[in-house]
Amino acid sequence: MGCLPGNLVELVQVAPFADPMYLNINGTHLAIRKETAIHIIIETAHE
Repeated sequence: MGCLPGNLVELVQVAPFADPMYLNINGTHLAIRKETAIHIIIETAHE
């Protein structure tokens, strides 16, 4: 699975102790650990 620039990323839920995080990326749910998530650059969407 890949995440490309321009994909919409929504934080769905954070597990206890903040690890893992559950994300919705363009309709696909993904659980990702904090140690991996720090490598993802997120920009705020302007509505």
